[in-house]
Amino acid sequence: MLAMAGLGLWSLGAVTAQAADATELPKYQTNAAALKAAPQGVDLTSDEYSTYFTINKSIKGTDSTNSAVLKGTDDGVGSPSGKGNSVIQITSSSQQNKWGSIWSTDDKFNLSQPETASMWVFLSGPTKGSVGDGMAFVLQNGKTDAFSGTTTLGATSDLIPKKTTVDVPGVGESMGVWGADPQEYTSHDLAGSAIQNSWALEFDTHENSYIPPLPAGLIYNWDLDDKYNPSSFDAGKYYNTFKDGKPTGSGGTISTDNHIASNYPGSPDTYTPVAEKGMKTTWDPFNVYRKYSYSYYYYKMTHLGYLDEGATGQDGSMTDYRWHHITLDYTPPTGSDTNGQMTYTFNDKDPVTGAPQASSDSQTVPIDLSAFKLTGDDTSVRWGFTGSTGEATANNLVVFDQLPGEAETAATATLSQKNDDGTFSTVDSNTAALTGGTTVKLEYDFKRTGGLEDWNDINAELTIPKSISLTSGTISRPDGSNDAVDLSRQSGTNLPITLGRDGNGLTLSGSRGGKVTLYGTVGDTTATEDSTTSYFQGSNATSAAKLTGFSVKQATLSMDIDDTASTLKVNLGSGGSDAKVIGVVVATDKTLPRSDITVYPTLNGKELASFKADDEAHIQPGYGTDGFNYTIPNDKLKKGANTISFRAETASGDKSVPISREITAGALELRSTGDLSYGSSMLNGAGTILERDNAWSLYVDDSLVTKNTWELDAATTGMYRDGTPTNPKLDGALIFKDSQDNSSNPGVELSTVPLKIASGGTEDGTSQSTNIAADWTDGNGIRLKINAGATEGTYSGEITWTFVNSAS
Repeated sequence: MLAMAGLGLWSLGAVTAQAADATELPKYQTNAAALKAAPQGVDLTSDEYSTYFTINKSIKGTDSTNSAVLKGTDDGVGSPSGKGNSVIQITSSSQQNKWGSIWSTDDKFNLSQPETASMWVFLSGPTKGSVGDGMAFVLQNGKTDAFSGTTTLGATSDLIPKKTTVDVPGVGESMGVWGADPQEYTSHDLAGSAIQNSWALEFDTHENSYIPPLPAGLIYNWDLDDKYNPSSFDAGKYYNTFKDGKPTGSGGTISTDNHIASNYPGSPDTYTPVAEKGMKTTWDPFNVYRKYSYSYYYYKMTHLGYLDEGATGQDGSMTDYRWHHITLDYTPPTGSDTNGQMTYTFNDKDPVTGAPQASSDSQTVPIDLSAFKLTGDDTSVRWGFTGSTGEATANNLVVFDQLPGEAETAATATLSQKNDDGTFSTVDSNTAALTGGTTVKLEYDFKRTGGLEDWNDINAELTIPKSISLTSGTISRPDGSNDAVDLSRQSGTNLPITLGRDGNGLTLSGSRGGKVTLYGTVGDTTATEDSTTSYFQGSNATSAAKLTGFSVKQATLSMDIDDTASTLKVNLGSGGSDAKVIGVVVATDKTLPRSDITVYPTLNGKELASFKADDEAHIQPGYGTDGFNYTIPNDKLKKGANTISFRAETASGDKSVPISREITAGALELRSTGDLSYGSSMLNGAGTILERDNAWSLYVDDSLVTKNTWELDAATTGMYRDGTPTNPKLDGALIFKDSQDNSSNPGVELSTVPLKIASGGTEDGTSQSTNIAADWTDGNGIRLKINAGATEGTYSGEITWTFVNSAS
């Protein structure tokens, strides 16, 4: 243990990403500020999307105006990326009893295929605690004039005037999609006044659970002359568990907070009428003003897939004057099941950076396709938003960053662990805890599956589990090109990846797809990792890829290497020494016999012979019972960097975190980066000297790891016609003159006796690269002398280069 202290044993701890405190995030308390700070979304004013939505100003039964409006950059809408941006404003603050709706012009949401709707929402009012009433995302099999509020009512009482219709449109708690409470004295079918053949997801920002209190004396329940009428949809139950498409259990109690929930507006099962006795003043048949007792009905609404979103106007709630992101992922029915599924996840993007973030604020509900009353082969419905205000008001804003029906996309994520034989096996919910140090592979596949448009400008925002340390990665594109992943861009658990070339996103058409593959190791810290979600974001669609959760157990073995005592730098070749690694392998179980521990070395990815920890040939004195040594013969090394890795394993299969070191093998080499030639010359019966045809580049690469000097010699047997030694030899010779020689001597002839051409060396063993021909000009260096007896032909030959060096 004393020896181990000097080796600095370490383990990789979990990396924790810090989220910003909600109180530090910016707030936008006016409509103008919220619009200016709008996140980037699809530009609905562009040529591509200008006709995607319809804002119908004419709703049957009302003369009031649809308050929904499309706002673009000309209206002060922010554009963080510099691209065009759009906001749908359903209602605005300080405008009471208003309604708004927007619908896809065509039936864009296909219930037979996976669909994703992704958007930013802003739902805050002018005053904390008084925000109303909210808005709803709606799927409906109808027209663009759909809005709740039109229905025919039955008789009430001979003494009470009859109501024949509900006020149009349905404002307040109905949000323009749910049934409108007629506030009457007989029970009515509220479903008839809702948007028919529909499913809705509400963003409810106003408590509607008012029931008139019991007056003093308890003679009757309600004073029906009171100015407050029941507004009680939120007095219903909520259900978050389902079987065969129906809610199960006894249901929960809805809080007074903001909430998100869903149901079928046109279904009678959505509403529960409750009758109470009350007293109301009216004229009797004898024209006397009296109080009479009547039954007064109010209605509770059943909420499916309920999410509590905090108190009105508080930090961290849905009405905190900040933008919030929500993604709706629809999965169509499979097999004999008639129900699809809708998963909606709130706050799944960072409100400041827009980057995806993990969110557990999510519910999944069944979608009964029969509720839409589709006919024939039709499987598509219209989609959009409705919203309304009552006495309380709000800015209800939406920015879409993925539109259903444009580009249908899919993405998957798979985690695999490396086996001893080098293969990988998939990690799923049944996989045992991964041992610290295990090599893992993350595979993210993404593709376009259908739709009307290409999937444009796609880039990735991956969420990497905290326990995984990445080592490498590759992007594979459908055209067969591949590039390395820039891992330096990772920040905490977030890894953004540019999928295209030259900093651009990737565009996919047809059923083409791509893949991101990452390799890494699991940290040696016991941990439980929840599932993570990564995103492939295009300009018109985003797909989420969920990676399975997993657990990690700390390795029972640990290793380290003593860099100072090891020999990790050697010279390559017959004069070089062997490399040697000295380290320790430590078991947490001190009773474990050393004979139960096997060490597996790997050199440059190739496994070498393993050894037992108690093998005397590998025991290193001075390190107690934990030390080991391992020699790597010089002839097994390659020039330059070599990677030696070790892992230890017990007889029971527990493994250590692999540990690696780089072994540098130095060498002395000569290389040429161009042709070595002399061109051609006209023979004139007289001798001549040919200069080099071009600038020669002759590099001496000196990577020897110790101080050394070297000399480079050259020798030749001459030049022969067509380069064949049995053919006539050129009447001439290669000659050499040093660039520092200023004499008239043309140079020394090269022969079979080596001639010194250059010399050099290093003082400290630092790698050098020297071009020995860098200062050769006309008149020096290696030239070709042609004698008078030379005959016509093409001649070539070989120069034999010899290094003479002395490494100290």
